[in-house]
Amino acid sequence: MVATNIDHSHQPSLQQDNGNAFDIVAAFSQLETSRKMTLFDQLMIGRANAYRNTLKSIWPQSNDHDARKLEIILRARLDRLKKFS
Repeated sequence: MVATNIDHSHQPSLQQDNGNAFDIVAAFSQLETSRKMTLFDQLMIGRANAYRNTLKSIWPQSNDHDARKLEIILRARLDRLKKFS
């Protein structure tokens, strides 16, 4: 299990124009590479609970819909990379 110390002070508050919705895609794009890889690795090795818990610890305002949306995006990117290799 990968232990991470999470400092929320460097995480910007990301909201869409509608005022309340959290933008998981923008938040992920601003995340440090090591944290991106931690989330990606948890998904790829089948640790869904660890993935969701890590996502929640990084972004407390995220929900299950955000977790699923990011998962779909990450898996789609992996599929595209596989086509070119």
